[in-house]
Amino acid sequence: MARQLLVRERHGAVLELRMDNPPYNGLTGPLLVEYVAALAEARTDDTVRAVVTTSAVPTWCAGGDLSEIAEEAVTAGLSDLLHASTKETPHLSLAERQADRLGVGRYILAIDGFEKPLIAAVGGPAAGGGLALALLHDVRFVSDRAVFTTAFTRIGLSLEMGLSYLLPRAIGPQAAFDLAVTSRRVPADEAVSLGLAWRLVPHDELAATAIGYAAELAERAPLGVQLAKRLLRRSWDHRFEDQLEAEWPWQAAAFDSPDSRAAVAEFARRAHKGDAGS
Repeated sequence: MARQLLVRERHGAVLELRMDNPPYNGLTGPLLVEYVAALAEARTDDTVRAVVTTSAVPTWCAGGDLSEIAEEAVTAGLSDLLHASTKETPHLSLAERQADRLGVGRYILAIDGFEKPLIAAVGGPAAGGGLALALLHDVRFVSDRAVFTTAFTRIGLSLEMGLSYLLPRAIGPQAAFDLAVTSRRVPADEAVSLGLAWRLVPHDELAATAIGYAAELAERAPLGVQLAKRLLRRSWDHRFEDQLEAEWPWQAAAFDSPDSRAAVAEFARRAHKGDAGS
């Protein structure tokens, strides 16, 4: 029986996904497939309202596991190695395999398309693809053991897994250029100041803090939260007018939801009593 690389644990309406691929949580094909599958299940499970990604080992995620493909890389191309690692090969035609324009991007789009709050608790190094995975989360909590690095230029490789898109949007073009080309290591306090992370907390409180934050979000009306995430994500690549056109029908849909109707009724009741602002 294959070893479980991703531990799923429920905390009420919060689902914790704990990566467990020692020693460094290499983002192997099997782990990536398992992670995306867990999000796909959570997506349609209305009892799950937020997801938190943690690590069972000291390294949060070291990105692609080069040791896994070192020998095969001598004779096989990158796309072939990916397809074999994720067990996609039998399901792809020759043309699809040889002219693959997305590669690992298929999995990145699946993570990016997850519409519920996705929170990262980063208590160790996040390198290369691990940094990309962290940036796909809506909020990142870190401890003083967290370190971020793009890593790729150290081994003569380029950015992947959406880093060329995610990094400048998170920290601006100049800082993104610096991190991309130097591959320098960014400690937790600098990560917060740059915008790579949201909040620095004591290491022993990291997972509980992230799960507690996710639990607070889970108490909000789920449709409103999910639509807010949708709108914020699409705003990166749309004109202001496009956003206005997207906001109105989704606001109308949210207004008609049971959660909103109940909240509006409660607001009206409190306003009538004179305590609407409390």
